[in-house]
Amino acid sequence: MKSKHLKICFLIPSVASGGIEMYLLRYLNFIEDTKDITVLVRSNQKGELHEEYKATGVELKFLPLGYLSLSKIRQHYKYYKKQKFDVICDFNANFAGIPLLLAKRLNVTKRIAFYRQGSDHFKSGFIKNRVNKYMNRLVFKNATHILSNSHAALEFFFPERSSADMCFKVIYNGVNIAEYNIKESKASIRAELGIPKNAFVIGHAGRLDKAKNHETILKVFQHLQQEDFNSFLVLCGRDTEKLVSQLETLGIKEKTLLLGYRKDVPRVLKSLDCFLFPSITEGQPNALMEAMVSAIPIVASNIPSIRECVPSKFVDALKNPSDIEGLKNAVINVCQEAPNDALAEIKNKFDDKINFEIFKTILND
Repeated sequence: MKSKHLKICFLIPSVASGGIEMYLLRYLNFIEDTKDITVLVRSNQKGELHEEYKATGVELKFLPLGYLSLSKIRQHYKYYKKQKFDVICDFNANFAGIPLLLAKRLNVTKRIAFYRQGSDHFKSGFIKNRVNKYMNRLVFKNATHILSNSHAALEFFFPERSSADMCFKVIYNGVNIAEYNIKESKASIRAELGIPKNAFVIGHAGRLDKAKNHETILKVFQHLQQEDFNSFLVLCGRDTEKLVSQLETLGIKEKTLLLGYRKDVPRVLKSLDCFLFPSITEGQPNALMEAMVSAIPIVASNIPSIRECVPSKFVDALKNPSDIEGLKNAVINVCQEAPNDALAEIKNKFDDKINFEIFKTILND
């Protein structure tokens, strides 16, 4: 295979603990041989995953890119030209448009846009919408491959695409199943984290972001407390520590544990009885996949990407992301009913060896 010799450049928005960054980090650890791979960060900020990225052995370079800055676009052009990449893969949705345009002009053989969100992540406005639409056209005209982690995302960004267009492909996220087979007992993990031994523990993993819908999570938990439901809430993810004032306002601070960013998410998941995930928008949610792989009962929103993600037997139980009463009742039902086991189906769908091999083949063939 040509994989050992191709010069590949991945573009990511940051090295913080987001879905894009975690996906690429897992892929790099999966392939192990990272010779001739560059990870280009489109900002100057170092995040929680900085050292883990360096440990993979890739060339890690910070090179900001602004769409109204000709000087920054020129810097990217010069860098691509100097490095003579064979493959450029940008994970920045429509904003891959400029890098792929530059790559085409430099005759880069393979130009890939990988969409890993279910909708636009910016506040709508006339100018922003026009720029976004233009970037979307640039991706379509200059990409050799347009990938996504869900059919729902492709439908949102390219609703008029032809079903026969082989440029488009869905590659589901990959999870190393073995990492979630935790031998340590639930009781010992709870004791270490300070979680009540006999409470029904509801958890969520995800950075503090409007799309993750933490406001609804807190209100659902508040309603459970008002009904004297013996429950405890665990939140982990970047910036969740900023929720303290909201917890105090809702009167649930004493029953909530804010863990912030954690590297041991599989252990945290092992401590839970239910995973609450009422996201407003997603590409394909890593956190929800990890919870399902951990065999934790889930309560989640019925947005298209989640409907696509969960086993078919769970779809009818999904709720509107703003349905606080429905989500609350679903949590209570999880507590009262035996879990509906679909672990084998989940593991097969999100197996990292299967899905990463598909991505590897596209990059290297």
